[in-house]
Amino acid sequence: MTQPSPHPASRMAHTPTPAHKTVRPWRLSTRLLRGVTAVVIGCLIIVSLLTVAFTKFEITERLDDSLQEVAERLQFAVLVLNQQGSGHDIAHLSNITPTSLAYQITNAQGQVLLRSPNAPEQAFVLRHDAGFYMQPHFRVYVTPAAQKNRFIMVAEPRVHRSQATHHAILIAVLPILGAIPCIWLLVMWQVRRSLKPLVQLQHAIRERGSGNLNPVPDLALPHELATIQTAVNLLLERLHKALAAERAFAANAAHELRNPIAALLAQTQMLRSTLPSETPPDSPGTTARHRVDTMISQIQRLSRITEKLLQLSRAVAGTGFQRQPFDMLEVLNAIADELDPPHGAAPQRLLVETEPYTRLVVMGDMDATGILLRNLLENALRHSPDGSCVRVAVTLDTVIRTDAGSEPSFSAQLTLENDAPPLPDATLSALTDPFVRGGSQAEGSGLGLAIARTISTQMHIPMQIYSPIPNQKTGFMVRLFFQIDHYETH
Repeated sequence: MTQPSPHPASRMAHTPTPAHKTVRPWRLSTRLLRGVTAVVIGCLIIVSLLTVAFTKFEITERLDDSLQEVAERLQFAVLVLNQQGSGHDIAHLSNITPTSLAYQITNAQGQVLLRSPNAPEQAFVLRHDAGFYMQPHFRVYVTPAAQKNRFIMVAEPRVHRSQATHHAILIAVLPILGAIPCIWLLVMWQVRRSLKPLVQLQHAIRERGSGNLNPVPDLALPHELATIQTAVNLLLERLHKALAAERAFAANAAHELRNPIAALLAQTQMLRSTLPSETPPDSPGTTARHRVDTMISQIQRLSRITEKLLQLSRAVAGTGFQRQPFDMLEVLNAIADELDPPHGAAPQRLLVETEPYTRLVVMGDMDATGILLRNLLENALRHSPDGSCVRVAVTLDTVIRTDAGSEPSFSAQLTLENDAPPLPDATLSALTDPFVRGGSQAEGSGLGLAIARTISTQMHIPMQIYSPIPNQKTGFMVRLFFQIDHYETH
């Protein structure tokens, strides 16, 4: 629901910000999903690195074995070279590519006696010790031939070795890396599936509130969550008993306190009627009449405080609140007529403006709404300066939600204003606490706004308080926002 922003000069009641740092909310499913996925991906990366190292080692070993095997098969070339002499130093081979193996047959002086077409004219290495040698462009294997003073050198281009190693690594690692999205989807599915009972328990607990204290039903929860369900049900049972006892106390107090107070007030008023109305100022009769008037005033004040305490008790309990459609304008007009009945020529102290609406049907508890409006209107009238009036206006506010193919939903803004002096910030911020008053000399219990705030919170009716009135230097204003089911106009 969109609510109007107050003017910079306005001071709105607010809840003090706690000194400690606010903890950001987080979701268990998100944390599990991220944690498990991170662990799995980390393990896959480690496996991939190990696979790369192992593949590189195995490819190098296999290619070195191939060099040794080719060197052994070239022993026959040494025999042919001994029979034909050393004039043919280049072997005629076909299908020679830059990545093909190259070989040389040298003598003890390092002269090349026979070589493949892709081998250089100079010997690969000058050393004749058997073994492997790494050259800038070749990986060379040297072995002595069966004939004396003959050496066989077989070389593999390093480009071919690098290509073979990279291809093998890609073949081994790509499936592992390609499985990461599938693993993430499977982990997400499994996490959500495992947390489904927790979500069901969350929804069941969220539905419990001041109007619903029924036990959480059996949801076939795992053992870890079943204990939470049992604890919540025990807590709900204790809370239900406590609220039932509170409601019983309120009902008994209403019966036990109202009747004696009413009887005491009646007897005192009867006593007042027996006293003479006109006596000398210093006579005992005048003193007695003054004391009886004081008693009547204090008894009436005690009656009002008792009524407010009972209203506050019911508002805090909130279990009796219903959600039924009712006409909010009907309740408002009835309370306004009761608090400020027509006096003929006397000016009205309550000016209610509801035009052009004739009906504003809202969902909620009609009795609780009546208590809410009565306390606000009584408070506004009590603290309004003499000769001024309290202004009440009802207007249709912004659209809350509009779904495709459905009727728009609105909220009604109810505004109460009087011409009371502005309040300090500290007083305004605590004005809705019980027994806090704004410093006015008018009679009051300090419970009216506390009851109104409690009921508005229980019924989810946003309530804003301003002092002074926005864009003014004085005045006190309260705004309420009711969600409208439907409305009618002239």
